[in-house]
Amino acid sequence: MAGRSYPSRIGASLVVATLVLAACGDSTQTSAPATTPSGMTQAEADLVKQAAAMQKTILQGAVAGSAVGGGIGFGLGGSDDVGTGISIGFGAGALAGTYVAFVQRSYAGREARLRQIKKDLDRNTTEMQTTLTVMNQVLAAQKAELDALNASIAAGTADPSQIERELAEANGNLTQMELAIDGAAKRQAEFTEARSLTIARGQTTSPIDADLTALSNQITQMRGIASDLASSL
Repeated sequence: MAGRSYPSRIGASLVVATLVLAACGDSTQTSAPATTPSGMTQAEADLVKQAAAMQKTILQGAVAGSAVGGGIGFGLGGSDDVGTGISIGFGAGALAGTYVAFVQRSYAGREARLRQIKKDLDRNTTEMQTTLTVMNQVLAAQKAELDALNASIAAGTADPSQIERELAEANGNLTQMELAIDGAAKRQAEFTEARSLTIARGQTTSPIDADLTALSNQITQMRGIASDLASSL
């Protein structure tokens, strides 16, 4: 992502500010929000959790869900699915290697495949929304802290260690956002590839097209949040 260039810009700002403020004897500390035992705020801890969750692929989620559910069913689809056969089982599907192969091998017929893909899309939508909520919370808190830091720098009351700490925290949060976005984009690619399995004969549109558009919009929102944080640094 373009965000990979952020650390160098942050580092440059830190060097300049540190050189200027090192000569100042006065310093002040801004009040910090409540933190978890790890030293992070609850929102930041949640962001780390969501970023890690988003790195899990749709295939991983589908296989795990099927295992918990006691295995794959043998559902057959509608009239356009006649002759496609039945599922060859969870084991083979789990070893397929890709989400598309998993769905193809584990579900017989377009309707059964569509139901599974739609189920996975719905689960992903919920997880994406949770991630968006957490990212917005972190953004709001981080921007408030950076605004306070900028004010203290302008007043000459911030010390170098405070600047370093705040910028490192902001950069860390930005990195977690980038990880979440990266995972979301990979999931989008998985679902886009699986779209062909949901199209009925003679049709060009898919029942999941609206879901894919909604997913794209969520990713756009995630990127907007990360860009907002980056522009505040």
